[in-house]
Amino acid sequence: MPSLRPTPTHVSFAGLAAIVLALTACGDGGSGDSLRLGVAGPLEQFIGSHTLRGTELARDELNAAGGVRGRRVEIVALSDSANAGRAVTVADGLYSDASVSAVVGHVNSGATLAAAPIYNRGLPTVSPVATSPEISDAGAWIFRVCSSDDANAAGLAEFALRELGSRAAIIYANDPYGRGLRDGFGRTFTGGGAALVGEYPFIEGETTDFQAYLVAIRNAQPDFIFIGSTDVGAGLVIRQARELGIEAPFLGGDGILGLAGQHSAYEGTYIGLLYHPDAPGTGGAEFVAAYRSRYGEPPDHFAALGYDAVMLVAQAVAEVGFERAKIRDYLEQVGRERDAFRGVTGLIAFDANGDPVEKSFAVGRISGDRIEFVSEEGGS
Repeated sequence: MPSLRPTPTHVSFAGLAAIVLALTACGDGGSGDSLRLGVAGPLEQFIGSHTLRGTELARDELNAAGGVRGRRVEIVALSDSANAGRAVTVADGLYSDASVSAVVGHVNSGATLAAAPIYNRGLPTVSPVATSPEISDAGAWIFRVCSSDDANAAGLAEFALRELGSRAAIIYANDPYGRGLRDGFGRTFTGGGAALVGEYPFIEGETTDFQAYLVAIRNAQPDFIFIGSTDVGAGLVIRQARELGIEAPFLGGDGILGLAGQHSAYEGTYIGLLYHPDAPGTGGAEFVAAYRSRYGEPPDHFAALGYDAVMLVAQAVAEVGFERAKIRDYLEQVGRERDAFRGVTGLIAFDANGDPVEKSFAVGRISGDRIEFVSEEGGS
């Protein structure tokens, strides 16, 4: 792909207001109409509700600045319950609604992949946090502002080799997200001369008894346990491991972020993060302050990436208007024919597959009800 040397466009609170107000006069007419953006994810779950928080904060900031091209931004929030069948139904409804210009979603990788064929009929979609490597091939209308698990899991493996040891066991959800983490982590970890003492798949949301796996892991005495799942499965695994006397630390991907503050058994668990407000290279101090003021806690990466996805789509609409095809074409050019976008999570520049390139990846550790920043891995 072309060399990534554009001047980043950093849409700050004040900067965005200036852009929006400058473009208000060039709207398409119909200033009483809205810019309607779909937001799709498991809104009843932590990962979905926090993503929605970020999108709503972005909406409110845009509207306070005068809207986009003279139109107020509206969020059409629909829950897919992290279910592939439900995701298809949600996607079909959003695609069929001609007033929806773009979608921020879905949140889970499986739901994103299931919905992709609908969106590829002609509705641009920006996923905040769907990280499966399979999404790289999901279609020309699918983009994401988070890095792939190929990169994220490699960063976690490099951290583990440096900080945790050379013998690991893996427990993973047998779905696109879990397999992506397993493959990426295992490839880099063993490539560094380390050993996997066992790999154990499970069905997230169905498997509840992990004793057989954990007894085998206890006997193998790994330096640490890598878990590739969301907090739904990981919480059960970690609690049962501690009940069996397993003291080895756990390391997982971004999907287990919701464990913080939920149970003492999770204390010390290492988590891969797509954003941390204390990590170098991230911006948006005003975003952090506004989020903390509104929700009483610092933003996590679900909120931050949801915010960035809305702001990126808003910039596309400000530049090219409300037509779905024009928005898609704009997104395809970000970081290539058009300037890269610097959001609160860092620089966003898409490759030919709609994946962001060279984004940094952080590692944090659960400490009480928060996740403390430990290190930054990868990135440019």
